[in-house]
Amino acid sequence: MSRFTRRRLLGAGGVIVALPFLESLLPRAARAQPQAAPPRRVLWVFTANGDQESRRFSTRHETNFVLDEFLAPYQPHRADMLFVEGVDKYHYRLPAGQRADGHQQGGSALAPWRSGSGSFPIGGQQGQTIGYVLGPSIDRVIGERVQAASASVRFAHFNFRVGDRGNNIWNQHSHRGPQGTQSPIPPETDPFAAYTRIFASVDPAAREAALRRLAMRQSALDAVKAELAELGPRLSVDDRRRLELHAESVRELERSLSGMAAQVPQCTTFTTGAPRDPYDAANWWEIGRLFAKISAMAFACDLTRSINFNWSGNTSDRIYRELGHTEGHHTISHDSSATAFGRIRQIMRALHQRTVDGLYAELKAIPEGQGQSVYDNTLIVHWSELAQGDTHGNSNNLVMFGGGAKRLFRTGRFVNLAGQQRNSFADLLVPCFHFMGFTDVTSFGDPLLSQGGLPPGLV
Repeated sequence: MSRFTRRRLLGAGGVIVALPFLESLLPRAARAQPQAAPPRRVLWVFTANGDQESRRFSTRHETNFVLDEFLAPYQPHRADMLFVEGVDKYHYRLPAGQRADGHQQGGSALAPWRSGSGSFPIGGQQGQTIGYVLGPSIDRVIGERVQAASASVRFAHFNFRVGDRGNNIWNQHSHRGPQGTQSPIPPETDPFAAYTRIFASVDPAAREAALRRLAMRQSALDAVKAELAELGPRLSVDDRRRLELHAESVRELERSLSGMAAQVPQCTTFTTGAPRDPYDAANWWEIGRLFAKISAMAFACDLTRSINFNWSGNTSDRIYRELGHTEGHHTISHDSSATAFGRIRQIMRALHQRTVDGLYAELKAIPEGQGQSVYDNTLIVHWSELAQGDTHGNSNNLVMFGGGAKRLFRTGRFVNLAGQQRNSFADLLVPCFHFMGFTDVTSFGDPLLSQGGLPPGLV
């Protein structure tokens, strides 16, 4: 049994008193603003070719709605989500010659501007041609605003797409602008190259060293606690009272150490695994999952606060052989038969399940703040270029908000805007600016695509 003398107790007390200054053990980034609120981010998630409007919900009710077959993967997250149906892109208001077809114009919906001139046949048919939209997309605008306000954020935004490497009017959703110019931003399609570029400056050693030093101090405290417990029964009443004061100091330091450990940035690198061909359709899920990991860690490292994540481009004709399909997604979407719609529901369920298993899971896996994760501070916006593929419909779009949506909307709700005066897709982008703190933005895009705001009570 070790001898714990009064002199040793006072010595331990000296160590205890010194321990609160352990903030110096943290990386510089963690020391700069130890009490700062986690940053907010926006993540846009795209799926192609619309869905089946009649099968989104088996029951439509503000709070007692029931998610139908292909939206069922979001059931565990419905309390965090707002489902908005009846959203109109209003592209038919644009003048002839400044409007592309449903897929082309719909795919530019994050950049709600008129189309300019160009050489792309409208709808893929020979005849009148069209070009890219004349203005920036919201992911780029928000990213530039973030960088103007926070110089430490290195990248304005990331633009990822799962699938082929070819770029054209059907599969580029991000645009640089400024208004009046055509400047599409080619997405990154190779996650291995993207990982190397994005995390080149990230040094995981600082995080690991900080955690090791905190662990060493915790071990020292554990030793002091053990000796204090050993000494207690042999002390007088007065000495036990003094000992309790020291024990309370130890408990206080433990709480402090726990808080400091929580403040150590989660930013680190990770293993991407064996290289795979990002353009082999059979690898789409593995490539998507890797882009999801990159997205989540990029947010945790505060490398960017705006990400445009695309499961494919517009008119994606990926063949989902794992579902037993022999025809491509876009081809199936233009067939109005019951069999075709059954396959569309299969595809959409697979994409939504992969979103939950990939993006949602990766965001939730990174702790941030008290009892929160990166997911809780990220507004997730789900959208498609069309409402339904066989009709090229764009007046009954479904837009879903998740993640940190509860900080902006009253969530756990279904809202149908069909027939309402204010149901514009462009107007529904404005709250994304507000979530990020840019409350000065009251409209975004061409005035022809706006309805002058959102219905009262949505936010």
